[in-house]
Amino acid sequence: MIKKIAAPFLFIFVFLTGCLEDPDPLPQTIDTYQYYYNYITEAFDLQWEIDGEVIGSGHTYGIPAEGVIQLDQVEQEVLFQTRNPDTGLMLDSLSYMLYENGFYMLAQLGSEQEPHLLCKALDSRPPASGRIKYHFMHAAASMDPVDIYIGGDQPEDKVLSGLDYSSVSEYLETTEERLWTAILVTPANTLPDDSTILSYTVNTLFQIGRTYLCTIGHSENSIESPYRLQVDEHPVF
Repeated sequence: MIKKIAAPFLFIFVFLTGCLEDPDPLPQTIDTYQYYYNYITEAFDLQWEIDGEVIGSGHTYGIPAEGVIQLDQVEQEVLFQTRNPDTGLMLDSLSYMLYENGFYMLAQLGSEQEPHLLCKALDSRPPASGRIKYHFMHAAASMDPVDIYIGGDQPEDKVLSGLDYSSVSEYLETTEERLWTAILVTPANTLPDDSTILSYTVNTLFQIGRTYLCTIGHSENSIESPYRLQVDEHPVF
C-alpha cells in the first residue's frame, strides 16, 4: 500500500525549528515524483486517485500539476484512476510500476465516452552541453497523425514522423536557435508549404540545459476549440 500521498495540486511545507535541542532526524522515505496532465475534453475538472485514495480534485484542463508519492518499497505497482468529481463516474484506470526516485508523467486524454489514461517514465538526465532536450505528446483525439518540423520548413527539418494520438515521442535534442526559429506541426507526410496545423516562429521560450514536454491539444476542454501547442518544463538532474 501507499504510505503517504502528497496532493499534486497544493503543497504546503512547514519547517519547525527548536532553540533548546536538536530536532529528531526525519524518517527516510521512498519517494517518487509525478507530473499530471488533464487533456480530457469535458466540462468538468478532473479528480485523481491512487490505490483508491483521492490525491486531488479540481484539476483544470491544460494546467499541469505535480505530486510526490511515498512508497512502501523501492519498486511498487500502484493503481492510478481518474474520475468525474461531479458524478462520481470513474473514467479510466492504469496500473504502473514505480521505482524509488523515479519521475513519471500521467495524462488523461480523450472524452468521458472514450477516455485514455497514459503513464510514462521520464528521463531526468540533462541534455548535452549547449543543447535543449524535448519530447512531444499528441493529445488531440480529433487530429490525425502529425509530423513535426524544428528550425525550418524543409524536408531535412522534420524531426518526428507520424506521431499519433495518445503517443509520446522519444526525447530529442537540438539548439536554442532552431527551437526559437520555428516549430511546425503538419498532417503526416505533408510539407509545411502544403498544410500546417500549428506554427510557432520567433519564440524565445526554450532555454539551454532544460527539458520540455510539448503537447498538441486544444486551447480549451472542447474538441470545437482551436488546436494549441503547450510547452511545460520537465525535471533535469
